[in-house]
Amino acid sequence: MATTEMLKIQFYDSYNMLKELVRICPDNLWKAENHDLPVWNQVVHTICGSFFWLREDYEKKFSWELPLPERLRDKIINDDWCVGIDDFMTKAEMNECLDCLDKQLESFWSKITDEMLNSKTWADNEFTYLSVIAAQIRHIMCHVGMCNAVLIENGFDEVEWIAFGEN
Repeated sequence: MATTEMLKIQFYDSYNMLKELVRICPDNLWKAENHDLPVWNQVVHTICGSFFWLREDYEKKFSWELPLPERLRDKIINDDWCVGIDDFMTKAEMNECLDCLDKQLESFWSKITDEMLNSKTWADNEFTYLSVIAAQIRHIMCHVGMCNAVLIENGFDEVEWIAFGEN
């Protein structure tokens, strides 16, 4: 199996756990402060990371084309945690962002090859396609784990583990 295909499987196992988190998170926990890290805010933070890093052309001016709610857009883009506010992203709004990211990911993964993995994303830095893909897998799993802890702490089942595409 090609390295790129293996990375893609690992990425989607993590990403699908994030999507499952959105589906199963009880509404009261979705927007609760949860140690100053609301679940919805952790999810959108994670989506933004993948949207920024998993793109085809790093030399092209980046544009936040995610359908972020206007009322929260600046806070989310600036990576400000939205704690203690009455406004939050609904699951429907989050699913719109996931749908948008899905399209970008489909294009990204259709172009990535094993030969590209050690190529620099930008000419003047050390980031490679391999490093940004691996970082996004870790980033997603970090936040899924943090949100799983919130679920467990509040008496709910955690997101089921997905490994090697078996689920």
